[in-house]
This record gives sequence, structure tokens and C-alpha cells, in this order.
Amino acid sequence: MAGNNGVIYTKKWVVKLVLDIAGYTSDLPLWKRVVVEPSCGHGSFVREIVERLIESAKRDGKFNANTLQNCVVCYELDENSVTISHSIAKEILILNGMNHEEAEKLSSMWVIHGDYLLADTVPCDYVIGNPPYLRATDIPAEAREKYCYQLSAMTKGCDIFVGFIEKGVKSLKDKNGVLSFICADRWMQNQYGKKLRGLISKKYHLDTIVRMHGIDAFETEVSAYPSIIRIDKLEGKIKYADCKQSFDSDDAPELKMWLQSGDSDYVGTNFSAMKLNSPKGTAIIPLSEPNKIKNILNLMNQFPSLEDSGVKLGIGLATGKDDVYIVKSPNLVEEERMLPMFNMRDWRRRGNTDSNWLVNPWNQDGSLVDLSDFPRLKLYFETHKSDITRRHVAKKNQKAWYRTIDKINWQILGAPMLLFPDMAMSADPVYSDGTRYPCHNCYWLVSDHWDIKVLGGLLMSDIAESFIDALGVKMRGGTKRFQAQYLRLIHVPNPKDIPDETAEELKLAFETNDRAAASRAALVAYGLEGK
Repeated sequence: MAGNNGVIYTKKWVVKLVLDIAGYTSDLPLWKRVVVEPSCGHGSFVREIVERLIESAKRDGKFNANTLQNCVVCYELDENSVTISHSIAKEILILNGMNHEEAEKLSSMWVIHGDYLLADTVPCDYVIGNPPYLRATDIPAEAREKYCYQLSAMTKGCDIFVGFIEKGVKSLKDKNGVLSFICADRWMQNQYGKKLRGLISKKYHLDTIVRMHGIDAFETEVSAYPSIIRIDKLEGKIKYADCKQSFDSDDAPELKMWLQSGDSDYVGTNFSAMKLNSPKGTAIIPLSEPNKIKNILNLMNQFPSLEDSGVKLGIGLATGKDDVYIVKSPNLVEEERMLPMFNMRDWRRRGNTDSNWLVNPWNQDGSLVDLSDFPRLKLYFETHKSDITRRHVAKKNQKAWYRTIDKINWQILGAPMLLFPDMAMSADPVYSDGTRYPCHNCYWLVSDHWDIKVLGGLLMSDIAESFIDALGVKMRGGTKRFQAQYLRLIHVPNPKDIPDETAEELKLAFETNDRAAASRAALVAYGLEGK
């Protein structure tokens, strides 16, 4: 990320590529079109836009202030950046023969000091740029509230570029309108991008994705997992290209050639490409190497999802105040009110969770206990009442002020289970005999249809991990998320269809933590051996 304002400057060759993908090229009568740059910063896109516009106008004899005055609209919140972008536009106009007065007037009309997300924007032919890389937690509360009010896909948990995409596509004036951004692509896969995916699927078309993870695309180092996207109002498949980290300006012509060719599969010097079916509704969009995506899609068509194969999964217990509810001693209150807990953090640090206990306010029928029946429990909660009652769940229901956020799911207690950490570099399920209830920092899987250790071997394999790699969000450094929403996307063979010998190999691989052996056995289980 780049500071509190999210400013990251795009390299010139990437700017050119974004404009080319948008179709904003000087061979067209750009003087007839309107382009919006929603966050112009220090003018990387402004410079290239103005140069292309001038070239087009000069060729057609339209290079004058009156003709060009409504062709460009650039927004910027930072006053200093407004000054810089204004100066860039003015300088280019003067260098191309426009007098100082007209150049000043025109560039002042083009560059606007204002918040694009709150502005009354004009209908336009293009929305092009690099929206701010600003996380939800860095957006000022007052501004975030206004954004969420005005934009249907923008929620409190959204990074700000979601709002820029929504505002941008809604301002496109006809069926030929195009939005082209370089921005983080996690909206295609995470929960906060769900509304935006639904909006795009219903009213627009995600035409192009150029995945540029790890590429030197910006003037400063950033771990934003960017892609160049093109969204329009046409129909068809998604043109998807996955670029190697060595992809640079020399590879851009080859990529553009493929995008224009209409070909499906392609392996370039530093990228590979394919056509993807447009997702329906809010479906997650796969992002990985094309050959991996193909394999995943084939497996999803052949095999049931985890849940359809008889697996139940969910997240562990959230309390809202762990330092009160999760303790190290089983003797703080009445024995029957202490529940052993599995804490993934402790497991990963020390290899055990024997010292974690929940001060449990729940009966097995799902009701809260009557504190008058448990004097020590009552005293404990009342001692910590000031902390407990600050929680949202307590303010929402003051009579139940001592409840945890989640209830206990008594059905999974005592059942053998697999537990996944929220974040990890690779699939690493942990076996639990079910005597300890999972904490909120892990996700649980139980099943009446599977030998849970056979399933564990399958889920630690390269095949299972490839589902997470293609369909799940990655964090800094390549860390993967193993949340329930992504685990649900894993497809597996029906347990009864796995040969007994293969099942035993998967079980042994899980027990010995042998990922290579698990992956070999998984190939057999999926029917991929020798393919």
C-alpha cells in the first residue's frame, strides 16, 4: 500500500497498455469522445490521454480549444496533484502549438479538484486510470459513510477501488462505453466484492483480465495483486491473460496481438492466455495460470463439492472478547461451565492447545444459562461486565449481555474433525478428535460419510490446494486464505469411489504429514494418474 491516500504511480508502459486495452487510441476520432480519469494523481494517465487526443485531433483538423473542451475530465482530491496534472496538460497543449491562454483555460477545465465518488459525473465513452489503493480501514469514516450511501456495491468492508469500478461503469453512456483500470483484483474472489460481481454480471461484461501479480508495474513497490481489467456493455467470453513476473514493456505488443486475435488458448513469451466463460451472478472468478484454471474447471464439472460429498464445515466460535472468555485455567468458574478450546494460533506455535478453555454461557439446547444457577460464573462475568458490555452483540441485546457472539454448535463437539487456519502458505489441515471446540481463528470440517483422515490426506494434496490457489484470495507474500467460503469451492471424489488402497495411502500421508505422498494418492483418487 502507499500511504494514507493510496497514491501509487503507474509506469508509462503500463499506462499505454491500459489505454490500448480500453481502445483509447489515436487512430480513432477521440475528439468526438469523452474520457474520464477518476484519480489522476501526478498525471501519468493525463499525459498519455492528452497526447493521444491531440494526435487524433490534429490528424482530423480539430485541434482547437472549443472542440476539445469536453473531451477530458480528470478528478483528483489532492490539491498539489491537481496542480501537477494541470501543468502537464497545459505544457503538452502549448508544445503542440496552442497559445498559453487557451492552454490554461482548457487544462483548467479538464482537471478538477474533487472527489470522483461523490461528484456529479458526466456520461462518458471511457473511464480509464489507476484508482487509489486504499483499504477499507484507511478510508475516513465520514467519507466511507457517504460512499456506501451513494454506491450499492460499496460496503463498509470494501477497499475503495470497488466504488471507483461501480461509479465508472454506471457513467458509461452507451453500449460502446468502456472502463479500463489497473487495480487490485481481489474483488473477483472475496466476500466484499460479491455485490460488485453481481452488478457486473447483471448489467455489464467483464471483457478482459490481464493478471499482473508480482510485475514491476508501478513507480513504487506495492503488494496489491493488480490486474488490468476492461469492462464494457457487450457480450462474450472473458479474455484472460496471466503474466509472468518477467513480463514487461517488450511483451505488451504480443499481448495486444492476442487480445485482438480472437484466439482462445495462447502461450506467449512471458504470459499465457485463454478464454473464460463469463461468471453468472456473484460467482467467483478463477485467477491462476490458464492450465491450472482448466484443470480446476474440469474437476468442478466431474466431482461434487465438499459439502455435496457429505462434509459439513464452518468457522470456530467468536466471543467478541477473547481475553475474558478464553482462559488458561479450567478452574475459574464451575467445572460444567468450562469448555476445552482448540486455538489454532497456539497449535501452530507450540503444537498443542491444552491450556485453552472457554468460560461457557450456553446450555446444550442453545439457550443462555441462568447466571443465578452458577454463582462463580455470575461473579466472573460481573467482574468483567464493563468490558463485555462494550461489545456490539451485548449492546444489541442487553438482557443477553454475557453471551458470546456465536453459539456453541454442540453437534460437532466430540466428532473427529479437520481444522484449517484462516491463513497459511499451503494447505495444512490439522486433525482433532473433537474434544476441544474450535476457536474463531480456524475453520472446521466434519463428516459422517468420510474417514476424516482420508479426507485430510486429500485436502493436503497439490490438487486440493490448486482450488484455493485459483479461486481464493491471496495475501501479502502469497499467503492463501482457507476460509469456509473458499473451502466450499473444493471438489472431491465421492468417498465410496476411492479405492481402498488409495484411501489408506491418503490416510497414511495425512498421519505422517507427507504432502508428496498425499498428492500422488490424490492423482489416483481423481483419476488423473498418468495424465
